[in-house]
Amino acid sequence: MLPPQRTLEVQSQSLKNAHQLLQNGWGLYLGEPEEQQAELARTLKLQTVKVRFFSPVTEFIREGERRHPQQKIKTGPKNETGKIEYLDYLVPLPRRSFNEFMLWAYRYMNHAMVLSPPELAEQHRQAARKLVARWD
Repeated sequence: MLPPQRTLEVQSQSLKNAHQLLQNGWGLYLGEPEEQQAELARTLKLQTVKVRFFSPVTEFIREGERRHPQQKIKTGPKNETGKIEYLDYLVPLPRRSFNEFMLWAYRYMNHAMVLSPPELAEQHRQAARKLVARWD
């Protein structure tokens, strides 16, 4: 027996919901249905993830104005040579996106420091320790 067919209107609404979830998140994982419903109803609080990037990747990160529609990039102070010492990358994300975001941030492991939320900062710290332990 075939499942009942959804109307074009219902399919269109599902597609709009998926686009909204993709726009809020980082990556392709859309989460569990309960999380999706809360996020679409705007009752799920997004958490601001803050990563501090250091040279030589600061210019590359600064150039990426469209990585996420809600991102903010704040430049730190300049050093004596006039180069930016660091920049802070801030983006509000649902928890469902943390793993995919961290995969991106880990690409810059030795040039990045996750500052918040605390559990992601600790996750980054532990990943760096494990990496060092492999070399010892």
